[in-house]
Amino acid sequence: MLGISHLLISGTSASLLLGTADPAVIAVGAIAGLLPDVDVSTSPAGRVLPWVSGYLEERMPHRSCTHSLASSAALACASYIVVFFFPQFVTFAHALNVGYFFGWFADCFTRGGVEMFWPSPIRCVCPGNRNLRLRTGSNAEYFVLVILVAIALSAFSVNSSGGIFTNFNRLIASPSGVTHIYNESGSAHKIVANITGVRVSDRAKIQGKYLLIQQQGTGFIVLEESTGKLYKAGNDPDSQIITEFITADVGAAAITNIEAITLNDEPVGATLAKFNRAGAMVFVSGQIFVDDFDTSAVQLDPYQFPYIKAAPSTITLEAAPLVIVQRLVGEEFASGNLQVRSITSSV
Repeated sequence: MLGISHLLISGTSASLLLGTADPAVIAVGAIAGLLPDVDVSTSPAGRVLPWVSGYLEERMPHRSCTHSLASSAALACASYIVVFFFPQFVTFAHALNVGYFFGWFADCFTRGGVEMFWPSPIRCVCPGNRNLRLRTGSNAEYFVLVILVAIALSAFSVNSSGGIFTNFNRLIASPSGVTHIYNESGSAHKIVANITGVRVSDRAKIQGKYLLIQQQGTGFIVLEESTGKLYKAGNDPDSQIITEFITADVGAAAITNIEAITLNDEPVGATLAKFNRAGAMVFVSGQIFVDDFDTSAVQLDPYQFPYIKAAPSTITLEAAPLVIVQRLVGEEFASGNLQVRSITSSV
């Protein structure tokens, strides 16, 4: 096979099997696809490593030792021993082994085949009819190249938008797909929920984009950024938006930090003041205990998610915006535990 064929086959295989669109990882996989041909001095790998190719070329036929399960096993042992000491390179090790394997396995479809079970000299070829096998540089190989380019572009496109699982769940509008995207990318990006459904309050149709704040039950607490209103979207009884379809996209870069704090008869406002940072959206959850709280101060929009529930001695918060918490209970001295979620844009 031509070198470009090996590059495309191995690079595309690495992208698909590892579910990545990282150019560095794909490049490692693609280049690894050229390594089996180090047993020929005129190949790209042979020209880069002439002392290796010269040694192998004198002692064994082309597509024998380096085109075998034994060579793949040896490479795997060597690469993963390195990974044991340098675990940060594990993805590159995966790409190296995937690329190398598909680099030589593709030669099974050429006329000469490969000694897959070396040191046995028996050659593995496919298909059985010699006339249907590929000949290097033939029109059939160039036709295969066109197909490989199309597959490669499709693989890179799918993986750059979240991978096969993500795109499948986006297609069927599965809540589990939203959960998967949120768990996978929510710590470093904003997650945008695309919701089609019905508003519980007046049965009006809803179709729009919302910022996903957190998961709650089987639904999601979402923020309508244009109005600053919070809703629960899902099919739980306490949802404000009943979802018919829901998908998610990875939005702008943003860091989500979650910090637990404990109050011991301390002022709520002063304790939470440090989270009031420019460019950050902050939401507070948890339960605190106070003395004789004036519940009449809590007047929420009945059509929104009830992010604060108050009794004279107990205040329960669930994804309550920090500015609201500061305004309503900032002057109170309280005991209890809170969880503060901060979403800060990286730009």
